[in-house]
Amino acid sequence: MKKIGLIILTITILLCGMVTGCSREDTDPVFGDAIPEKITSIEVSGFYNGSDLEPWELTQEQTEELNTWLAELSLKHRTYAEEETPNKIYSGGTSYQFHINDGELTFTWVCIDKAYIWYNDEWYEITNDQTPPLGLDS
Repeated sequence: MKKIGLIILTITILLCGMVTGCSREDTDPVFGDAIPEKITSIEVSGFYNGSDLEPWELTQEQTEELNTWLAELSLKHRTYAEEETPNKIYSGGTSYQFHINDGELTFTWVCIDKAYIWYNDEWYEITNDQTPPLGLDS
């Protein structure tokens, strides 16, 4: 009877380990409650294909697409020494700065060696769909 109990306990521990090991705890809820419940405007500016971009406001459809993209982001927090941040190691790249509801939420999407979100002075590597849906030609 002790063997059966030990086997059941072992299987239970293994199953618990598999379930928690497959969870998304390695990703950060970066924006958490910072994403406004009602997004009324999103202004975008940045750097694309070697040129500064004139700021523009997203359409309602683009706003909805970006909101969905944000909700589905999978991010991993990355820590770098000041002189080792991706924007200091790699030159060039593309970046978009997003100002939601006149600055209620501001963050930057950066694509250099990989895609990142720069938010609250922290770097987050995007580990899934990397390009924000802005409708720009590549």
